[in-house]
Order: sequence, then C-alpha cells, then structure tokens
Amino acid sequence: MRVVVLRGKDAFLVQEYTRRFITTIEEAHGTVERFEFDGDTVQPAEVLDELRSYGLLQEHKIVIVDHADRFLASQGSSGGTATRRLLERYLEAPVESATLLLRAETWKAGKIDKRIAEIGLMHKIDLDERTDLPFAMKWCAGRTKKAHVASIEDDAAALLLKRIGLDFARLDSELAKLAALVGENGVITRQHVIEMTGISREEQAWAIQDAVLSGKAERAIRTLRELHEVSRQPAELILWSLVDLLRKLHATSAMLRAGHDSGDIVRKQRLFGSSRDRLLQVARAGEPAKWSSLLRETLRRQHGIRSGYGRNERTLEGITVRIADTLNTLAMR
Repeated sequence: MRVVVLRGKDAFLVQEYTRRFITTIEEAHGTVERFEFDGDTVQPAEVLDELRSYGLLQEHKIVIVDHADRFLASQGSSGGTATRRLLERYLEAPVESATLLLRAETWKAGKIDKRIAEIGLMHKIDLDERTDLPFAMKWCAGRTKKAHVASIEDDAAALLLKRIGLDFARLDSELAKLAALVGENGVITRQHVIEMTGISREEQAWAIQDAVLSGKAERAIRTLRELHEVSRQPAELILWSLVDLLRKLHATSAMLRAGHDSGDIVRKQRLFGSSRDRLLQVARAGEPAKWSSLLRETLRRQHGIRSGYGRNERTLEGITVRIADTLNTLAMR
C-alpha cells in the first residue's frame, strides 16, 4: 500500500488507527522507519525527497504528513495547487519501499482521490452518535479489557457514552480511572460510572426537559433554579434545551399525524431515556400547530435574552412555566 489517507477530527482515534496501520506494515515488511512532518510548515520537496530516498538499512519507511488538507492547499500559479499536482505526479509512479500517510481533519475531493483508491486507501474515521454508538460500545469493552485489564458492563458503557460522548481520549481516561477503582480483572458497573464520572453540562441542562415534561410548574421552576443558581448553568444552554424539547414535540406530533409508527419516530427524533414515552404521549395530545406556535414564542423570548432585554431569570421562568402549563393542560384532556 503506497498511500493512505486518514480523515478524522478525533485525535485519539487518528493516533490509534495510525498505530494499527504501522503494525500492519511491520508485519509485512519488518522494521519500519517513521518520519513525521507538519503539513503547515513542510515543503512538498522535503516530503517527496524523503519518500524517494533509501533508508539506512534498506528498511521500509512510512512518511506521515499531518494537516494534509492544508499541505495540499498551497496555491500554484496555473490553477489548482502546486503541491497537489506534485503529489499527483509522484503517485503515478510511487516508490515500493515507502508508504505515504496523510492525516487530516477535512479533505477536499479531487483527481488525486481516484489514484489513491487504486494504490492505497482513503478512510474516514469521524463518528456520528446517531449511527456509531454500537461501535463505541464495542470499543469501550475491548479497550477496557486490553488496555486496562478490567471489564465493563453494557449499561455502564452506555451511561459513560451518554456522559462523555464520542470523545475517545476522554473515554479512555475515564475507563482508566474506573479500572483503577475496580482493580485488575474487576467489573465496571453502572453505579461506578454514576459515582465516578461527572455529568456533563449538557446533561445537567437536559434535566429541565424531564421536569417540564412532568407538566408540574413547581417542579420545573425548582429544577430551573437548581440548574441556574446551584449548578451555574448558563441561561443560553437551558434555553437551548427548552427549544430542543419543543422542536422534538413539534416534529413528533407531525410524524404521528402523518402515520409514522412510534419506533420510527423514536429513531429519527432520538427519543431516549425515561422521558421517551411521556414525550410521545404529550406530542400525540397536541396539534403540530400548537407546538409550532409555542416554539416561535420561545424563540422570540430567546432572542430577547440574547439582545440583553429584560432579566434572564424572569424570562427563563416565564418560558418554563408557559411550557409546563401547556403540557399539563394537554395531559388533562
């Protein structure tokens, strides 16, 4: 394999894939010389010279260029980029004793892609929480066992992912901490995650959704004040959570009236957790137009907070009570 492109924003995963790739190269060629360049500063001639030069012991070499997207973007004088054209010419006849590894957060498609696909590999390793949670679950289990000599229960891994998200560096750090707690060959449970892994700011703000969905204004206001005054959650984040709830209610209500089944709605609207059934119930009780009107009203008040009009606390309380009372009215029908 003469050239590989690794595209991804998670630095931990990029390094992990690089390690695995180099291991594969070593299995095929024995000892491998490794050279790394920063694509922001290196000249294309330096990279090409390193690829074409022989190693001291005639070993296979791997030449890594980070920020490859910016490396390829240096402008030439006759259209396209000079660096991209030089690399295209190199890949027409790459040397057998070297592999070029291009690492980037983003990648601009071009003619070079076809040639890379013919003689190498282009791999996107960005993950999406909507589709890649099963992969992340398996990764947590495998990483815990291999790197930290422990095991993790499925519900514990699910909670950890909910709190951390698909940030694999943070996940690995938390897994190391939890494994140290349970000891060698120990089992990480959901309770361990609850006790040892802090709730994210987003998860704290989402607590307002559960409180508002109860339809009890007193509970909603109590939760709001705890978030704002005790947990010090910014008004903008709490407002975002309320707007997110109303958007889900509107979309769910519209899908129900269009004949979609509950399972399809749950997947498309990402309705998870204990509030899922309650949200479906409330969305079914209200017309889409009702949720649309309430959403527009909330967005107007959100604009007022961002513009500096009025007191954030009073505006937040007014929005919260308005939504909770609306849900309570619908529940009594």
